[in-house]
Amino acid sequence: MNILVTGATGYIGPFLIERLKKEGHLVSILVRKQSDYNRLECSGYNCFLGDVTNPNSLKGIFNNIDVLFHLANIASWWLPNNQTYYDINVGGTINLMEEARNADLKRIIHISSIAAIRQPDGAIADEESEHKGDFESHYSRSKFLVEKEIRKYLKIGLPIVTLSPGVVTGPNDTKTFGKTVVGIANKKVKAKFFPDSYIPLVYIDDVVEMMIKGINLNVGEKYIVVGENIKIGDVFDKVCRIIGKEPITKITPGVFLIFISYFSELVSFFTKKRPSLP
Repeated sequence: MNILVTGATGYIGPFLIERLKKEGHLVSILVRKQSDYNRLECSGYNCFLGDVTNPNSLKGIFNNIDVLFHLANIASWWLPNNQTYYDINVGGTINLMEEARNADLKRIIHISSIAAIRQPDGAIADEESEHKGDFESHYSRSKFLVEKEIRKYLKIGLPIVTLSPGVVTGPNDTKTFGKTVVGIANKKVKAKFFPDSYIPLVYIDDVVEMMIKGINLNVGEKYIVVGENIKIGDVFDKVCRIIGKEPITKITPGVFLIFISYFSELVSFFTKKRPSLP
């Protein structure tokens, strides 16, 4: 099949396009940077230079394309300008869906996030859950708004399937969950934080497997893609056990972390630099 992937230079993208290529699909990639274009073209992928926030750059990208995997989004927990979340995550999705209305796609695999359906503490979300509105970040709110737009495009006939992964981790994860694991292993993280809070982990290979299956799922279906809800404290214990390190017993008080988080945000407001804590 002829498949187009957006967001192929993020964490999930490289694993997906490699798997698609191995299965014999003709893979095209939407990229913003000329350097990414040159690198991926040399690796055997067909590339389009474009930007999801610029609808004119998307004209004709779905010509001869059967399936779209839409991964492009900003998932950072902090940005100097919060409007960027909405311009890329919401506006970018709308621009792609509008262009898709002029095409004959068989499937659109939209990659959402469990952040879009987060529930109050103690409540377990399922595919029918909706966010209660207490957004913990602009990222979460933007993904919630994207899902509202997706429902609109489903109603007018676009063949969309939605997958909502948890916290994705695996090889080369050095920016999100993996950063904490590495910090525990190299002893830079010396105390547990929020040990009784749960984190919904999912391994990258499982996410890619579900994405591949998404091609044959029924239009309108939505799936949460999570492997295990695990306590953060248990993550610390498992990492220490695997590397043969003494368990970390010190716990940083949650109140202290929240104070530091707010203080970091205040400093970042003036410096426009990434805060030390989300």
